[in-house]
Amino acid sequence: MITPLTLAHTPTPIEVFDNILPKIKIHIKRDDLTGLEASGNKIRKLEYLLADAQNKKCDVIITCGGIQSNHVRATMYCCAKLGLKGVAIFRDKRQDVRGKKQESYDGNLLLDYLFGAEIHFLTSQKYEKKEDYIAQLIDDYTKKGHNPYFIPTGGSNGIGALGYLSAMEEMASYIKLQGIDSIFCAVGSGGTYAGLLMGKYIYGIDIPLYGILVDETIEYFTAKIKTIISESAKILQKPLEINDDDINLIEGYIGPGYAIPYQEEIDAIKQLARKGLILDPVYTGKTFYGMLKEKEHLAYSNPLFIHTGGIFSIFAYKEYF
Repeated sequence: MITPLTLAHTPTPIEVFDNILPKIKIHIKRDDLTGLEASGNKIRKLEYLLADAQNKKCDVIITCGGIQSNHVRATMYCCAKLGLKGVAIFRDKRQDVRGKKQESYDGNLLLDYLFGAEIHFLTSQKYEKKEDYIAQLIDDYTKKGHNPYFIPTGGSNGIGALGYLSAMEEMASYIKLQGIDSIFCAVGSGGTYAGLLMGKYIYGIDIPLYGILVDETIEYFTAKIKTIISESAKILQKPLEINDDDINLIEGYIGPGYAIPYQEEIDAIKQLARKGLILDPVYTGKTFYGMLKEKEHLAYSNPLFIHTGGIFSIFAYKEYF
């Protein structure tokens, strides 16, 4: 078992909002408050991933994501904090999510530069085959005498998911005492959902865990979540009898595509901002809107929403607001 680093400010609070849906209290796990530079869910995964990297005496951390990746920003922050070299691989710098030429470096990308990251931009076509590029980069650093460590998109593998197994332990007594009847989170790379699902199983939480997709398909993420859980089970040396029926994924709220906002989502973000809560246009905005729209179908009455952060990316979407 990996002993995690202490990088996040946890436990994060759970706040109750009773002025969003009529006669419904929405409990919100404020994982946007895991830190300032480390804000969001990714830091929980990085506590385990970077502990593994340190155990293996690695000195270069390589990861990848979209140009406003919260995961990349959190990783580059941790590299700066821990004295490691951070290398970020991004999809195509020449266009933003609307297909327009990008003129400035805002939000998470600006912070990546400030943290001293070595940044590589790949065209969209090359990014689809980024594994070859990453393998060459790892080989180049190895030949230079370094010991590189690769973290996949979103930190979502069997090691990273342990961060949200731990988060579920943090929430378990609250969920039971408050009579929570459903849990909602975004699914963008699968690790957060996989960790929460393992925690639901281990800590005997018998309520549905809904994952609202912000990318890909139900079939894609069902397979990926099962793979992540299988990897985690080997690390934990614990059988986890989780099958397809335990995985509750909801699609229909991606909109035009990953990281591309749409009007209903923007309206939801504005609504919550006027109640003192900031959502982001990539993950939590779509997920919260989806949770509200699914109210009649799912008939929940006391939900818990996992706020996975993302506040810095909102600055790269100024035109939408």
